[in-house]
Amino acid sequence: MDIIKVQNARERELFIRLPHTIYQNDTNWTPQFDFLIREKLDRKKNPFFEHGWAQELLAVENGQPVGRLLVSDDERFNQENNANYGMFGFFECVDDHKVANALFDEGVRILKVERKRDVVFGPVEFSTNYEYGLLIDGFDSPAKVMMSYNPPYYQSLIEGWGWEKNRDLFSWWFDRSALFADNWRPIVERLRDRYQFTVRPFSLKDFKGDVSRCMQVYDHIRSEWWWGSVSLTDAEIKQYAQMLHQIAFPEMVLIAESSDGKPIGFSITIPDLNEAAKPLNGKTSWFGIPFLGLLRLKSRLKRVKGARLIVLCVLPEYRRKGVAENLIVNTFDFGYYKMKYENAELGWTDEYNDKISHVLERVGARRFKKYRVYQKNI
Repeated sequence: MDIIKVQNARERELFIRLPHTIYQNDTNWTPQFDFLIREKLDRKKNPFFEHGWAQELLAVENGQPVGRLLVSDDERFNQENNANYGMFGFFECVDDHKVANALFDEGVRILKVERKRDVVFGPVEFSTNYEYGLLIDGFDSPAKVMMSYNPPYYQSLIEGWGWEKNRDLFSWWFDRSALFADNWRPIVERLRDRYQFTVRPFSLKDFKGDVSRCMQVYDHIRSEWWWGSVSLTDAEIKQYAQMLHQIAFPEMVLIAESSDGKPIGFSITIPDLNEAAKPLNGKTSWFGIPFLGLLRLKSRLKRVKGARLIVLCVLPEYRRKGVAENLIVNTFDFGYYKMKYENAELGWTDEYNDKISHVLERVGARRFKKYRVYQKNI
């Protein structure tokens, strides 16, 4: 078996396609679109590479890829957190400790010797503004959009090498029966009237302005989420905004404002892209016609049965005043009654964030899946 540094297009395609072998018999796995993964790994297209570095590794045995790993180094993250961390992500592997150990050995060697880092954590796609966490509980259902998924045996492979828990993350499940208890809605409405705030959808006419208003809230509170937060660059903000513009409904991207028009909170909910994408198997062509699959995807988005609430932010001085609860109720009013969604997932929340956990429990959500982030002093 060899561990190789991915250097060319052929090796990168092997890196991208390996999960199709790992998950070929797993009905709960939804492949990402190959072209989106290529863009993530493209040093010219992914804005992470304006401030970060990454190297893909591929484990090859008897000429066949059997594992992969990406190690990354985000200078912006280390500066803002006064840290000296490297990260690992994109981990996929056959059920073999020998393969996993070889990947981790080489990845850690690179981060320690070549990048001069002294702590590594993950799994993280590049940095903490991207997808991360290892699924350790909740394998009985598919992952929703932008939530990680992996076989149960990955926990054994990772912990068997010596990675130690940093923290756990939770996702939360909403359905029709839980959210709209008769005694809850009047309380939400009274809190809104008492504290004199409003909740409105994103403005398509001032989309850029509303993105800026959300970032005011985000930048104020992101350090509360956990120590590993890192600010978004202008290019990263633009990339996320373009994604929202393409797939989100304005009525599910909401801003809460005080009586004087100050942004005090926001929430972002998107249709479950995974549900729509699953039949396409990661391909954008259909009947041999390039990108026809994307048109098929867009039409299927209007018929999905679930959604994911990906962001819920409220300024500290406006918490316990019904702002978060109003954002949730307004979102799911539109989702359930207009879009006919049957369920939604919020993910993820930090295990130490009791305040948001209490809010979610009050509106009828239940803990659904558990993810883990690991670290190791090297």
